[in-house]
Amino acid sequence: MIPPGQWKILESILYPLRKSQSKTIRLVVQAMTCLPQAASIPIAAFLSQATGCQLDSALTRFYRLLHNPRLDDLLLTKQLLSQLLLHPGPLLLALDWTEWHPPWRMLLASVSVGTRAIPIQAAVFCRAQILRSQNTWENNFLKVLGLLLDELGARACFLADRGFRRVSFLQLLLAYPNHTFLVRMQDQVMVESPKFRRLLKKCRLQPGHAVDLGWVRLRQDGAVVVRMIGLWAKGQKEPWWLATNREDSLSFLASLYDRRMSIEEQIRDSKGARFGFQLIWTQIQTPEALARFALLIGLAVLILTAIGHAVASRRPEVRLASKKKGPRLSLITVGWLFIHSFFDTQSFSRSFLQINLPPPTLRSFSWLEKTQKKETQK
Repeated sequence: MIPPGQWKILESILYPLRKSQSKTIRLVVQAMTCLPQAASIPIAAFLSQATGCQLDSALTRFYRLLHNPRLDDLLLTKQLLSQLLLHPGPLLLALDWTEWHPPWRMLLASVSVGTRAIPIQAAVFCRAQILRSQNTWENNFLKVLGLLLDELGARACFLADRGFRRVSFLQLLLAYPNHTFLVRMQDQVMVESPKFRRLLKKCRLQPGHAVDLGWVRLRQDGAVVVRMIGLWAKGQKEPWWLATNREDSLSFLASLYDRRMSIEEQIRDSKGARFGFQLIWTQIQTPEALARFALLIGLAVLILTAIGHAVASRRPEVRLASKKKGPRLSLITVGWLFIHSFFDTQSFSRSFLQINLPPPTLRSFSWLEKTQKKETQK
C-alpha cells in the first residue's frame, strides 16, 4: 500500500471539506487509483486494510460518504476545476448524456485533457423526469457550471453534440460573454443572413468540402445570431454543421470540436468493464450518490492521467505505439500500470500536477487548410 504521505495533493484539493469527509474521500480515491476499479466491495476492502476496520464497517463508511447530505458536491466540482486551471488558456468543456441502469440517465460535464477528459460535474435524472423537462435540467446544469467558472475567473469553450442544438440553449450560452461554444446542429435548421435564407441541407455541401456561412440568424423567427460553419470530411456519412461564437479558422474550429469525443472516451473509461473503472457494475440507485461517485472518479482520473503522462514522457515505449493506430495504451492505463513504481521514487504535488497534466491533444485537419488556401487563391 502506498504511504499516506505520498498523497499530499489530495489533501490540498480537499482542504475545504470537513476532515472526516476529506479523509474518507482520500481513501476512496486511493482505492480506485490502485485497484483500479470503482466497485463497492473492492473499495471497501481497501478501506478495511488501510484503517484496520471490518469489511462490513468499511462498506458502510463508503456508502455513507456517497449518501452524506452534508457533503457539498459543488465544492468538489470547484476544487476539480481549480486544478485544471493550472494551465493557461480556456478549458475545453464537453457536455453529454449517458445511459445508466434503468430508469436513470446521467448528464456530464468533462474537461478535455490529452486525448481523454476528466468529469467535473454530474447530475442523474429519472427518464420520466427528463421526458417532461429535459430543457430545464440542461439549462440549470449549465447555469450552475457557469456560476462556478465565473467564481474561479475561468474561461471555457463548451462543446456539445446535436442533443443540445435547441435555440434556447444557444441563447443561454451567448449570455456568458467570457465563454465560447461549438454546438453541432441538424441540417433541418433554417438560417438567414442579409444575402440568403435557407435550410442547412439546401446549402449543397459536398464531401471533402467546407463552407463558412458567416453570422446568421437561426429559425424562422431569427431568435439567435451565431456563426455557422459546415465541414464534410471525405469518407464520413454526413457533415458537421457547427454553431459557434468564435472567429477562428475552420481547421482550428474543427480541431476544437473534435475534442468533444473525449467525453465519450471518458464515459467508456468510467463505465467500461474490460478496460475502465467498471462503474457499469455498480448497483447504486440513488441519483445523488451516483453523481457524487462520478466526481470521485474524476479525482482518480486526474491523478492517473498526470502519473501516466510523467511516466510516458520519460519512457515513450510504455504506450506501445502502433504505426497505424498510434499509442495502444492511454495515459490512464499507463498510470494504473506504473503507479506503484512511480510512488517508489516520487511524490505527487501540486507543482507535479501542473507540469504533467497534458493540454488537450488537438487533431490536425490538414484537408481544411488546403481547402481554405484554394478558396483564397480563387
